[in-house]
Amino acid sequence: MKRTLLVMLTGVLVAVAVAQAKARPADGTAPEQTTLNLKSKFNFIDRSEIVSRGKITYTVPKKRDDGIEVADARKYGVLTKLMKLLNEIEQQNQDFKVGKGAKNARSSFPYNPKIRGCIDSVLIAKDGKLIVEEYFANADIDKPHYQMSITKSIVAYAIGKAIELGKIKSENDLILDYLPEVDRSKVAEGVDTLTLKDLLTMNSGIRYKSAKKRPKITLKNHAQLYLTLTTPIPAKKKYKYDGTNVDLLCHILHNTTGMTLTDCAKKHLFGPMGITNFKFGKSWCGLDKGAAGMRLTSRDMLKVGLMTMNGGKWNGKQILNKVWIDKATAVHVNKDRPSKYGYFW
Repeated sequence: MKRTLLVMLTGVLVAVAVAQAKARPADGTAPEQTTLNLKSKFNFIDRSEIVSRGKITYTVPKKRDDGIEVADARKYGVLTKLMKLLNEIEQQNQDFKVGKGAKNARSSFPYNPKIRGCIDSVLIAKDGKLIVEEYFANADIDKPHYQMSITKSIVAYAIGKAIELGKIKSENDLILDYLPEVDRSKVAEGVDTLTLKDLLTMNSGIRYKSAKKRPKITLKNHAQLYLTLTTPIPAKKKYKYDGTNVDLLCHILHNTTGMTLTDCAKKHLFGPMGITNFKFGKSWCGLDKGAAGMRLTSRDMLKVGLMTMNGGKWNGKQILNKVWIDKATAVHVNKDRPSKYGYFW
């Protein structure tokens, strides 16, 4: 948390590719499979909406009434390489608009285009201040951006807030203690050993068995289906990146606090940071979807990043307990692998 430089690049078509660039099925990082939930509605950009920026020159970010401090990047040094990068991004976007450009080596991933494109915003913070802010394609400063798995990280923060409020005792508690709607006599072998930490670290060992006929999913049976239809939980659990763990924690959040992810974010996370222009997708069961689909502006994403780097504090206000921030961003599984993982971080 002592780093002073935060860089955020958000891409309409490549956000998932960045997170999954080195995905390998053998170590549990293969692309997650949607099972008992709605698939993410990832909206591909309409190329006709890509605007031309022309030659990009440096401009100090705008000071707005959103709590973000700004500064001139030129005080930190010469910007030649930075401006070269920003203009390369603009050219890549214009190439993408007309269907030409460098081939994307990872185009087999479902969210990747066959040619590279397109990054639609670049924000850089230094020493807690925004020093670079550029928008490309069809993006702008007030337009919420579709977020992929950073949505999971917000779920982890919501669980941390529930613990802080005393609604959940500890992440080491058994999940069944917080899922009273689940009939324990019907769950798969080993489910009774699962803790919230197992879910937070994608280390639960839950593997959904496809059913020939899937029943109607409701708020009351959603968690039951996951925990009944999974294969037996092994004594030595293995990491597998999967949205099931997130879905179950959204149920636990609702059961313990009476709040949805939206409610919790509005009251305890985003609201106190002045973030109002946000939205979560909906799960089949009716709760908010936590695996992906959150929408935030790029500046608000930057605020979340700065708050995290500052130990849960935003502009002097403690948004989330620093102890939880440290736990969430620490490495808990895959410590000897590139795919190191914390609590949905």
